[in-house]
Amino acid sequence: MPNGVIGKLYRAEYEDLTVESLRKDFKHLDLDDKQLRDMVAAMSKEKIYRNDLYQVAIDKNPPHGFAGAIIWWLSIKRTDKEPILDWRDMQAIKNQLCGEEVEMIQLFPAESRLVDGANQWHFFAFMKMGGKRNPRLPLGWTVRYVDDRKPGMGKQRPHDPNVSATGERKDGEG
Repeated sequence: MPNGVIGKLYRAEYEDLTVESLRKDFKHLDLDDKQLRDMVAAMSKEKIYRNDLYQVAIDKNPPHGFAGAIIWWLSIKRTDKEPILDWRDMQAIKNQLCGEEVEMIQLFPAESRLVDGANQWHFFAFMKMGGKRNPRLPLGWTVRYVDDRKPGMGKQRPHDPNVSATGERKDGEG
């Protein structure tokens, strides 16, 4: 599949979400029963989506410090557990699950808050803030610029604006 064309993500569920299954999966962390029960409770709230390539867990009410904001936490990993971070694939996942006009960020934390236990990526989608849906974050570009046609301007993968993230053509061809 070309980058950014990830196919359709479908609703799914964790296959075996129990204290015992998490104890086995996280035995190297030596978690106690309360911590494992807390993990089961937190993961039970998540909405799971997957396809052959990706699994996405969405927590629609994570703790955060933005008063009155609705922020979704997306945890994304490849189903084969290999490393990822193709920007176009992440954009396609965001568009499909949160909306095309939603802005989403990734945090590179202070070392004291670093979590690096798997080939898994965490993003935060700003769904509503200050009473406004799809708020614009006060950082980043202010205009759209997508261009892969200028030779010599840097290497860019071809981008077909007529193909959606699910691989469907928008122009009715093919």
